[in-house]
Amino acid sequence: MAEKARVEAVAFANESRERLFGTLHRPANPRAGAPAIVLLSPGVKMRVGPGRLYVPLTEMLNAKGYTVLRFDFFGLGDSEGELQESMLADVYNNIEVGRYVSDTTSALRWLREAHGFDKFVLGGLCGGAITALLTAQREERVTGLLSLGMTVTLASNAAAPAKFMTSHQLDSMRQGYIRKLLRPGSWLRLLTFRSDYTVIWYSFKNMVARKRPQAPAQPVAADAPLEQRGNANPLFPPAFFSFLQRGGRALMLFSGKDRLQAEYVEKFATPYAAQLAPFAPQLREHVVENANHVLSFPEWQREMVDVSRSWIASLEGA
Repeated sequence: MAEKARVEAVAFANESRERLFGTLHRPANPRAGAPAIVLLSPGVKMRVGPGRLYVPLTEMLNAKGYTVLRFDFFGLGDSEGELQESMLADVYNNIEVGRYVSDTTSALRWLREAHGFDKFVLGGLCGGAITALLTAQREERVTGLLSLGMTVTLASNAAAPAKFMTSHQLDSMRQGYIRKLLRPGSWLRLLTFRSDYTVIWYSFKNMVARKRPQAPAQPVAADAPLEQRGNANPLFPPAFFSFLQRGGRALMLFSGKDRLQAEYVEKFATPYAAQLAPFAPQLREHVVENANHVLSFPEWQREMVDVSRSWIASLEGA
């Protein structure tokens, strides 16, 4: 009978002495010298991920011989601590600027001291992905990023979303408004002030603006005024390039129907194309076409797992 992976409930303390609870998955046949893989919780979700997204990913990684840790950040799931914010957007914004980096470094320290690991791959969806990146900037032992739907913007500007929508999003919105012109109910919403006039304005303004010659997108300094950098996260570019410059490798996987893919292209990949070019061998990008943000359908999850399996295998020869 083949030996099975071992699953253990674990707990360790963060820097504030709050206990963080998690699950450690140890493979039946550990790969010698392999890094431990830590999957970080997305947003305010628990360590299994939305729709148990991290479960098939963990099973694949265990089968490949990797130890996997999943744990709840402070104030979430089973872990100790409380969140003080009253607005969910504020919680997201604090995650995007590094709220859970300290918890993640505590997890790496525990894996190093209790289990002897000295190399790590960090991964996660959305907020888990940006936490992984910001941690990797500080922790040189992090050699890989398994990024699912990395967010490159800040949630704090969500009160005026149209102002910061990508061209792709505005095009989609405008096409939807044009289709609604033949619907009496849509005209009623428009004339009774129940439509979002700001979004309508920006979507049609974008159509006119795109007909004019456009200057190539340029990087914006992290300390530039808000009106210049919009809702782009100023911490993202320096963290990403710091990680790449020391040889880090990343899988950047996005969902085709998720705004985060368009934001990554328009707010980072395009304006920083020249700077990214030398690091192309260290990056792999993949889009799961038609998938939503949390990869809800089994076929979308299978594609994510298959691509992750191929990427993790490529690290072995790095």
